Amino acid sequence: MEASPTKYELEQLYGAVPRKERKVLPHGTYTREIEGKEHQLEYKETETAEEEAWRIAARDLVSVERPNYDKARRYYYKILKKNPAHAQTYTWIGESYYEEKNYKKARIWLNKALELNPIDYLAQWLSAEIFLKNGEIDTALYTLTLAHVYNRNHPRLIKRLIEVYEQQEQIYYGNWGFDPLMYIYKDGETVVVTAEGIWLTYGMYKAVWNYDTDYQYIKEQQDVTDYLFQQEMEAMIGTYMTYFNLKKDDKRNYPVMNAFGLCLDYRMVEEFVLYEILLVDKPSLSHHITPAFMARIIQYISTIRSVDYVIDED
Repeated sequence: MEASPTKYELEQLYGAVPRKERKVLPHGTYTREIEGKEHQLEYKETETAEEEAWRIAARDLVSVERPNYDKARRYYYKILKKNPAHAQTYTWIGESYYEEKNYKKARIWLNKALELNPIDYLAQWLSAEIFLKNGEIDTALYTLTLAHVYNRNHPRLIKRLIEVYEQQEQIYYGNWGFDPLMYIYKDGETVVVTAEGIWLTYGMYKAVWNYDTDYQYIKEQQDVTDYLFQQEMEAMIGTYMTYFNLKKDDKRNYPVMNAFGLCLDYRMVEEFVLYEILLVDKPSLSHHITPAFMARIIQYISTIRSVDYVIDED
């Protein structure tokens, strides 16, 4: 930063950090490869006017106090007759049977939905509930966790995840998150990093990554293909080093740093970065996770989120 032509200013944080959006993904997203690149699309974008009318009519029938699932399914069947690859419709049919407690039929339709679109978080969620009712506990926990990862910020889904974990004598501690006490803004040509405590280090890394053209050029020459990962890993490791060196003097509890320290021990830094930072800010990244890395994320949740890092000072 000292050698950079970019002008930086550091200031103490007073008050709260501006609230960040925690996006909840809508149902109905799928991925498709176009010219060698994976794109995210929504089923409603491909509907004809006729199919849209059927969808609206069906959803209206199930969104009332006394749903008419049988009549709604007639509209769903019309959509599938025109568009048999409409995986979201399979989920809706499965959901209708689930609500009627016909779990055998629900499972058939949900399986069809997931064959076409494995990232369908609602199909995963309902499937997990059926596994749970059938006593298939391990499969239920895995599938419910998968649903959660596919829609990281969904409040009812994470609440259900915590509840089911607890029922099975497993714990998911949701009493901490990655909420750095810092923010960055520009005052004319000056990049201002406003932070408290150890988060100044994190803010400095983020400022350089996002505003320093010389630093970005250096990184472009390196063999790094995923800049989101690289940026957050550098910033987190640098911040942890500050935390480790200052923790004798700074007695404040930093649950996220305690968790990250355990991740260093277990070699789960990439999992931490994806689950705790990137998916919170950009939940749609979950749709591009490979099966192998998804298994690592689920293992991360089981290992790291089962520990309570919040120290009761009382």
